[in-house]
Amino acid sequence: MAGRIVAATALAGLSLTVTTSPASAAPLSSESFHGAKIPSTGWMIGSPKGADSPCATAATATVAGFLPACREVLAGNGKADPDGEGAFRLTDNSSFNAGSLLFDKPIKADRGVSLEFDMYQYKGRPTTDKFGKRGADGIAFYIVDGATTKVDPGEAGGGLGYKGLSGAFVGIGFDEFGNFSSTPGGPGGPGLTPNSVAVRGSASAGYKYIFGKSLDPAVHPLANDAATQRADAKRHVTIDINSKNVMNVEVDFNNGKGPQPVVVDLDLDKLPGQEPLPKTLKVGWAAATGNASAVHEISGFQARTLDADLNLNVTDNGPWQAGQTGAYNLDVAVNANNGWSDDQVKLNWTIPAGVTATAAKGDGWTCTIAGQVVTCTSVTHVGPGNHYPPVKIDVAVGKTVAGTAVATGGIDIPTAVPGGVEANPADNKATSTVSVKAGPALIKLAVGGDKEITAGAGGKVTLTATNAPGAGPSSGPVTVNYEVGPGLTVNSAQGPGWTCTIAGQKVSCTRSDPLPPGGSYPPVAIDVTSAVDTVAGNVPTTALLVGVPGVTVTGGLVVKPAAAQAAVKVTSNPNPYVPGGKFTYTASAANPGPGAMNGASVKVTWPAAFKPLKWKCAATGGAVCPAAEGTGDVNVTVDLPAGGALTYTQVCQMPVGVTASFTASIAVVVPGTGCTAEKPCIATDTNKPALP
Repeated sequence: MAGRIVAATALAGLSLTVTTSPASAAPLSSESFHGAKIPSTGWMIGSPKGADSPCATAATATVAGFLPACREVLAGNGKADPDGEGAFRLTDNSSFNAGSLLFDKPIKADRGVSLEFDMYQYKGRPTTDKFGKRGADGIAFYIVDGATTKVDPGEAGGGLGYKGLSGAFVGIGFDEFGNFSSTPGGPGGPGLTPNSVAVRGSASAGYKYIFGKSLDPAVHPLANDAATQRADAKRHVTIDINSKNVMNVEVDFNNGKGPQPVVVDLDLDKLPGQEPLPKTLKVGWAAATGNASAVHEISGFQARTLDADLNLNVTDNGPWQAGQTGAYNLDVAVNANNGWSDDQVKLNWTIPAGVTATAAKGDGWTCTIAGQVVTCTSVTHVGPGNHYPPVKIDVAVGKTVAGTAVATGGIDIPTAVPGGVEANPADNKATSTVSVKAGPALIKLAVGGDKEITAGAGGKVTLTATNAPGAGPSSGPVTVNYEVGPGLTVNSAQGPGWTCTIAGQKVSCTRSDPLPPGGSYPPVAIDVTSAVDTVAGNVPTTALLVGVPGVTVTGGLVVKPAAAQAAVKVTSNPNPYVPGGKFTYTASAANPGPGAMNGASVKVTWPAAFKPLKWKCAATGGAVCPAAEGTGDVNVTVDLPAGGALTYTQVCQMPVGVTASFTASIAVVVPGTGCTAEKPCIATDTNKPALP
């Protein structure tokens, strides 16, 4: 049976770090236990019982100043793990064995501490009882007073090496067999509880049972007895103790479901029969086997100050009024159940479009404004349960903002150590939704419709009043006025919902229903005519919106000279026709002047019965017939000088007994005249026999 081993060498070979004044989430110590040569400085090994002694599984020899190699390696009966792939073995799977490992360097815990490690319980040699088949016994993680200078290992067996541990403050048993919750573990407890996590108190309190949680071995097995490879039994343990000495323990069972809480909010200052948590701590592990056994190993140990958990909250002085001012108040709180916030904190706040940040300040904060983003940084150290000084952001609300103004922001914390320094990033963000009352109505007046009219003809002008999006609704009467200049006359003015009056060349239309933001009233349609003798050119007009606020739109209508128009005519003789008698159709197109009508399109359409008959063309006034005679309909393009004309004549003998009606037409289109393609100059004649 090996005795207690104390490992100590010079600090020069130390592979872990200890910081006495930690910043937020600063590393306190770490040791992976993966290497072949692990300096033994600060580590104390205990082996109170059994043939095996604790060892570094990747070590190939026992060398002074380094953690020892395992007995089978030293005896030549086994191979060491590859360098970088090892662990620290507390026990092998021989029966009635015990081993422990203590980190004999005080850890300052006044600002909270987070402890993590991997544990492995595998290669089980189980026994069977009424609770089933399982290996033994388990692994205990323990905390002792940092002021303790001599720590002796506890008892083997079901006490997991914790019961009897000198200077013990609290022990957490990751107990496969179940005796840590029973008499072998100490006084109290529910009795043998396999596959459980149990907590026992200090040496001064007699290692009394405090808390336990039984786990379903089918879902959350602490051990994997059937495993022959370490990786298949890996369980990752996290133990957080905050600055108020409240402990939480989680185990990741390496099943893809993440860490599972096994001890929640256990107040270490109020454990029955013992003193509050010491200011400094030492930590360690112990394991034991009995008649049943298993390999018990650890690796990946890290200790750091507890991560801070910052929470961002925002309030505002809403509701706001468009065109007025407002303010955001940002509060950064440090969760009382986590660590100190010692690193630089950066706060970003993005305000919505239409809202402008005018100032940002807070004690201890340095703030900048860049467009819609306000950024504030602070290096103030804030303890758990406290708040940073508030940040106030003053804003100007745009005149067109209405409805809701949504702003968002969050806290950025630089990553100081692997894994970050923020325990719960989910509560680092905040959103503010402020109701914004619309400002006064902001109505604009648009003049549409015809921009030009022809002397002697008419046109239509429209007036449309539109309220700006984000403005307030109109209240009270809204009046639009329109006035035309000399030579123009207002004939009518109307629009749904409008009441309009006309006085000479002036129109006034009024309505009182509210105009919502972004809405438009139905347009006012105004018919305007120009006298034939109106001088061509721009005739001034004025549109006026009265109130909300007043808007004046000045403009004009362009008056064009009266357009030349071809004279078209179709006659038939006699009319009515006499069956059996002679009958003549005449269709003419003439240019009454004053200018030439070049490129005139002339189309004559005869009745269907007349199309085979011959027609003749006669030209006068300098006009020229394209063809002197022909049959069928006429479709020609000609130049008609002022005073010129073309006349088409068709003569026939009306058969006896005919009673049908006959219609002929002429259509003329002349570019730049009143005879347009859309509205040709047309004449028709319909002839039918006299009634009997």
